[in-house]
Amino acid sequence: MTGPMLTFLCGLGGSVAVELITLLQAYEREPVALPSRYQRFDYYVLRLCLAIAAGLLAVAYGVYDNPILAVNIGASAPLIIRTLTRGMQSGPASRRR
Repeated sequence: MTGPMLTFLCGLGGSVAVELITLLQAYEREPVALPSRYQRFDYYVLRLCLAIAAGLLAVAYGVYDNPILAVNIGASAPLIIRTLTRGMQSGPASRRR
């Protein structure tokens, strides 16, 4: 498997890996206390949407020949998306200052 599909899956995998690390950290605490978000169905729906967006973002970057970079993009997707939305909210006038 190569090309956009592999890039998408690597980006999605990077996003899922971040969540797994967060979950693992919760299990490493004594006593184990899972955050309440893990008990809500809507959290899983939103997290799945974010993972899909991470895969699509990796495809949009066009890193078809570099799966590790696609994983990194997927893992950083929340930060990339926040930065993009902040840039859109500030508008072009605030960038000239």
